Amino acid sequence: MAESNRIIPFINWNEKDIFQGLKVLLSPILNIIVDIKHEGLEKIPSSGGRIIIGNHRSDMDPFIIASIVPYYISWIAAEYTKKIPVFETLMQNTGVIPMDIHGNVSISSIKKIMTVLKKGEILGIFPEGHDYMVQNDFAAPMVQFHSGFAIFAYKAKAPIIPFVIVPIEEEITAIPLPPAIRQAMGLPEEVVKIPLRVQYKKVKVIFADPISEKEFSGLEEDKAVEYIMNRSREIMENIQRKEGMLV
Repeated sequence: MAESNRIIPFINWNEKDIFQGLKVLLSPILNIIVDIKHEGLEKIPSSGGRIIIGNHRSDMDPFIIASIVPYYISWIAAEYTKKIPVFETLMQNTGVIPMDIHGNVSISSIKKIMTVLKKGEILGIFPEGHDYMVQNDFAAPMVQFHSGFAIFAYKAKAPIIPFVIVPIEEEITAIPLPPAIRQAMGLPEEVVKIPLRVQYKKVKVIFADPISEKEFSGLEEDKAVEYIMNRSREIMENIQRKEGMLV
């Protein structure tokens, strides 16, 4: 990685170091803005490649999760976010893996994903992608999951730990960047048209028991992917139902 792209110059920090350094700096600020409670954090295995997945209602979600999970997380993010000022440098320096929103996964991205899991790190994915925020109905149930996380889990024989971000207090506000600016930045049309965003005030994050690789490793890939997607959604919806997010 070129030195000019590093967030903190002259210090030979790797991606994990920078991730943890930013976490130390930014988490106290986030905790002032948002009252974050959590349950089941101990259910995330302390070692080995594993995948955490959750619902995606707000652009604050990855920061909420990173602030409470005590491990390094390599997030998957929409490739277009690199066009947002500051985000490209942040992504390059913290191990974020860009992904095409239309499902055209590059060989480079697949290699990075498998490397993360083979190294025994956490891969963080929001299976809804940005579709829930594009839909812009924050009282609606989760939208359809993309299958990528299930394919990665099957190929890497990695457990999946579902979580749900439960909004307790929040504000629905206008997107700070006007559509004209978003369009000028080259963001996708559906992102340009998003009118509103969720700004959390108080949330509770609930982690479920892992879906063990033993549950699907003996299945053919298509059956395994279907099982993982259905089981993950079932677990997350059960939590949402219990917390009053679904009726």
